[in-house]
Amino acid sequence: MLFVLIGAMLIASICVLLLRKSTESLYLLGMCCSLMVFLSGILIFIAKKGGYSKDILQFLYFSPGLKTRVQYLYLTLGQIGYMIAVGRFLYPLFLMEMALQYSMIPALRKRPAMKRLAAALPAASLILYLPPLYRRLVTSWPGIQPVIVQAAYIWVIAYVAIALILLLNELLSITISFCRRQFACIFVCMAAMSGIYLLYCGQDPSQVYHFYSYDYIFSKGLGYLQYAPTMAGYVTLVIVNVICGVLGIASLLRYTQDNLMTDREETVLRRKFDVARTGASVFVHSIKNQLLANRVLEKHIYQELDRETPDLARIRDCVDQLHGNNELLLERSEELYRTVKSKSVKLTPVGLGEVAQVALDRFARKYPEAKCRAQVDCTRTVMADLNYLGEAVYNLMTNAWEAQVEAGRADRPIRLISRQERLYTVLEVRDEGPGISRSQQKKIFEPFYSSKNSNHSWGMGLYHARMIIKAHLGMLRVESRPGEGTTFFVMLPRCDTRRTVNGG
Repeated sequence: MLFVLIGAMLIASICVLLLRKSTESLYLLGMCCSLMVFLSGILIFIAKKGGYSKDILQFLYFSPGLKTRVQYLYLTLGQIGYMIAVGRFLYPLFLMEMALQYSMIPALRKRPAMKRLAAALPAASLILYLPPLYRRLVTSWPGIQPVIVQAAYIWVIAYVAIALILLLNELLSITISFCRRQFACIFVCMAAMSGIYLLYCGQDPSQVYHFYSYDYIFSKGLGYLQYAPTMAGYVTLVIVNVICGVLGIASLLRYTQDNLMTDREETVLRRKFDVARTGASVFVHSIKNQLLANRVLEKHIYQELDRETPDLARIRDCVDQLHGNNELLLERSEELYRTVKSKSVKLTPVGLGEVAQVALDRFARKYPEAKCRAQVDCTRTVMADLNYLGEAVYNLMTNAWEAQVEAGRADRPIRLISRQERLYTVLEVRDEGPGISRSQQKKIFEPFYSSKNSNHSWGMGLYHARMIIKAHLGMLRVESRPGEGTTFFVMLPRCDTRRTVNGG
């Protein structure tokens, strides 16, 4: 049963590594491998120890044949004990490294040497528990064995406890709901795997090395090392394992699915834009030629109007409208062309307040009557191209205001807010508009998609903003509830450099 659970976790962790090649994925794979080695050593030892009822053995190994194969594996007690030692001491190490990797506590982030120091106790324990060295130490100083066993048990429990506390602290410190949901999957997976580990971590390798000694049961080991447990005891133990295993696998699969969906959406958007780029280039060329021809037509119409006046005011009004339409189409064509052509984004240290000011100025020019409330930490710095990033935030503000006007809430301000969230500096653009349904949220970043009047909105604004933010090595995320409003999150890599500003 345990082999099935841990095997499923191992397969899921390999999938995560293949889909998301990162340090965290390597740590996760290390945890699953360590747990597999640890439990394998324990089950091999149980099979070789024997002395249990047929029902219990069948429950543990599914069939007498499998139990017999495991029992007669050509492994010495020293090899089995060290197998247990490797799994027992590496799991808390990988868990601690994972927690340090995720933790945003400044004191830990500023001391990368903590990760190297965390490996000291596991390395020392693995050396100390080498069968020849361990036997020599225990033979020479018999009183040292309880000290070694107790010290090893204390530090593995401490590592697991500290790591889970760091992960829980990180989970509770996250304020953006979609980030919290994603990190919750990681925390539940770590906690569930640790639950399985804690059930068995009392198994000390010395109990295997000294199996034939009268004091082999001196430490905390599980019940199967102390006496022959009942079937009910084993059923309870396995039920706990199953619950922890299912929670771990489900959380890991959910985390993998989220990453897979994000990558898939990115690929789909890229393909759609490749098609749109070609079509847009042709469109821009043809529409410009048509508009230039319309300008010539305007000139001819004005010349004719100078010769006769059947209904001059009406004709001139129509001509003015035609002229306005032509200028609007030319402006949109230029905007579309700028969007689809290659852009060069130059990243330099820029104050977050400067980015907000550029966006606010452009927004005020377009909608002088619009209301906006800004709460931006001007002491923060981001690596950005001021013009392009300001344009992206301006596009989001424009969408937010238009959504509020559509919902009949033009008397309320949109909000521009900054915050620090884990590895990101975040700019939020909030509105109280009609909201966006889940089905629309999957489409709003597609090029040429728009839920508005297509004569006035070409559906390139959000895609344009997304591409700019990705060029800044950031992410653009959205959260929305129909009828309650929408929030866009511009998540930029955190830069710890602070800028000093004067004034209020």
